[in-house]
Amino acid sequence: MRRGRWLALVAALLLVTAIGAVLRFAGDRSSSSFVDSDQIARDKEKELAIVPGAPVGQTFVARHAGLSGIEFYLLPENSNPLSLTLHLRDDAQSTTDLATVSLNLPAQAGPGFYRFGFQPADNSHARYYYAFLETTGAGVGVGTAPGKTYLDGAAYQQHQPLDAQTSFRLAYAPAPMLLDLAAAIARWLGLLAVSVLLFIVPGWAVLSWMLSGTRLAWAELLGLAVGMSIALYATVLLWARTAGFSPGSALVWLLVALGLVLLIWRHRNRRPRDLRQAVRTWLNSSNLWPDLTLIVVLLLTFLVRLLVVRTMETALWADSYEHTVMTQLILDHGGLFDSWEPYSPYQSLTVHFGFSTAAAALAWMTGETSTEAVLLTGQLMNGFAALTLYPLAVRFAKGNRWAGVGAVLVAGILSPMPAYYVNWGRFAQLTGQTLMPVALWLTWEAVERRGAPFKAAAVAGLAVAGMALAYYRMPFYYVAFLVAWLLGWGVPHWRSNGKQWLYGLSRLLLVGGIALLLLLPLAFRLAGGQLAAGLGAGLSTSTPVDAVLAEYRFWREIELYLPIPILVSAIIGLVVSVVRRYWAVAAIGLWVLILAALPAGLLINLPGANYMQSFATLIFLYIPVSLLLGWLVGLISVPIGRVVKPLAFALILTSLALWGTWGQIKIVDPARVLVTRPDMQAMEWIQQNTPEDSLFLVEGYFYEGYSAIGSDAGWWIPLLAGRSNNMPPQ
Repeated sequence: MRRGRWLALVAALLLVTAIGAVLRFAGDRSSSSFVDSDQIARDKEKELAIVPGAPVGQTFVARHAGLSGIEFYLLPENSNPLSLTLHLRDDAQSTTDLATVSLNLPAQAGPGFYRFGFQPADNSHARYYYAFLETTGAGVGVGTAPGKTYLDGAAYQQHQPLDAQTSFRLAYAPAPMLLDLAAAIARWLGLLAVSVLLFIVPGWAVLSWMLSGTRLAWAELLGLAVGMSIALYATVLLWARTAGFSPGSALVWLLVALGLVLLIWRHRNRRPRDLRQAVRTWLNSSNLWPDLTLIVVLLLTFLVRLLVVRTMETALWADSYEHTVMTQLILDHGGLFDSWEPYSPYQSLTVHFGFSTAAAALAWMTGETSTEAVLLTGQLMNGFAALTLYPLAVRFAKGNRWAGVGAVLVAGILSPMPAYYVNWGRFAQLTGQTLMPVALWLTWEAVERRGAPFKAAAVAGLAVAGMALAYYRMPFYYVAFLVAWLLGWGVPHWRSNGKQWLYGLSRLLLVGGIALLLLLPLAFRLAGGQLAAGLGAGLSTSTPVDAVLAEYRFWREIELYLPIPILVSAIIGLVVSVVRRYWAVAAIGLWVLILAALPAGLLINLPGANYMQSFATLIFLYIPVSLLLGWLVGLISVPIGRVVKPLAFALILTSLALWGTWGQIKIVDPARVLVTRPDMQAMEWIQQNTPEDSLFLVEGYFYEGYSAIGSDAGWWIPLLAGRSNNMPPQ
């Protein structure tokens, strides 16, 4: 049990370090504080003067528990001492003070942030406040900035809102702040536990029965099960709608219950001693440290994903409104729908809906609203997108688990993609990319597997179908991979053996046939729709060379989506794979080249080329890059393991994960936020004070010249306030 003692020692060191950091940071509630940078911008040429009878204030939302002070940027204008009083209230209409604090500015006081401290408010997290300053004298101003610099409030003068913001910072007592964060982490762990039931159990049950006899690591099964579960929800809802019934929440509970029953029955002969023996074997195996490192990386990935949206009212930017409306309609109808009323006057459903079915499944199981379900499911999918790379990375590395850890680390923490998707609400593409590695792994398995060909092809076909239902571009990415893979893996393995090629290609055709059969109801839905019309236009209309060249200009910004160190490291991995003749790995580079070339297919009317975008490919590149870097990590783990203990390698990767997590905390771009706390208050006012048949004129614009989208929270009025507007979902 020497390895067990090492494990206990590392756990003890981590626990002591964590406790020490918390105690050092928390300290005494009154003697230390954490100061957030809420709105520190300042226009040097403008300020708001505080004079008797004309107080200056600010509405804001506290981001943490333990609010213990407000710091305003003050500009004293004379040499006389001055007394200021701060009043803290629930909102600008309230007349009851939550706290009152006086501050004496000494003579010759200079400009800067001055704190008005008060007793910490343990329940301040996500709470709306109004604070204002008043004085009996004159001679001090408050720094200001334009209104768009802060989204969750506004500056006030004489208790009237202005199109401006004061310069202010909020201070928090560390102890209640950390306790509240610990409670949030506990809730997130509960959400992850629910996600196991929802997004892992059904798929795990299917795989355990359909791929029986295939020896897989627990993490490989975990990644594959996520993709299978998501595919199940979308595909079953599609066929349920075709059959004319809407299962509603019964679908979720039925799939989860059946999954649990099948898994229990499958493992009915297992005994507790078998589990204990398995744990002992694992503790003494070479799999211990890569598995523990993976667990740490996954926890950090999911926790930071949930942390960054903790105070969001809705998911961000343009695509999120469409996904939320679709999720709400699925909840309203108990399944797929044809009418978008009452939220929009549409009478069709010809857009991908895989993500919306997953969000609806979460809402059915947890009781969350559609807005909260979309926000949470989007971030869960963001973590799953890294997890599902694990099985494929391990397969490329011929079973080396460090390769899977490396791929998850890059995609989950080190790369800005897919974490940055939160700013776009681009959850459809994200869901498709979550399913694609699973579809690729299962297709590979179906081709290689000797026994039970139909079972392997069936689960692969289901994954491919779910992938297509999630995002309409994914079949192009999938086929491009197969072409590269057949050249990089098929040619070295099958060479000129015609029987082998016939066998392998027939398996691929079987997978494709099953996928097409499962997607048959979708074909009837798309007939006559915009997607089908667009494809037909692409087949019949040539595209000018200038338009294609303009499409390729996006590649000049590749460093925005892949930092240069990650890109260079991936290229090194690709070069090493070629030099060492790992042709299957080298095929990943060919896959990227094929995808990059697809937009040029417009010049020859290549089917589907008009739906391929360089931008969509650029933000997808984290997948091939993560696979390359994962393979490289697996490769170097072998010689490193001869020099240092696996524990040292695990600590290196864990340190990288911790460093990358800190960078992910600031991933949200405030400019992408459409709905804020003041907007939610406005929605409530609209519901209470306007007729139900009201029509609101809201602002919008054409995105890239062809897609009409809203530009502010008014776009969300039909969903959040129950009133009509002039701007339908994208």
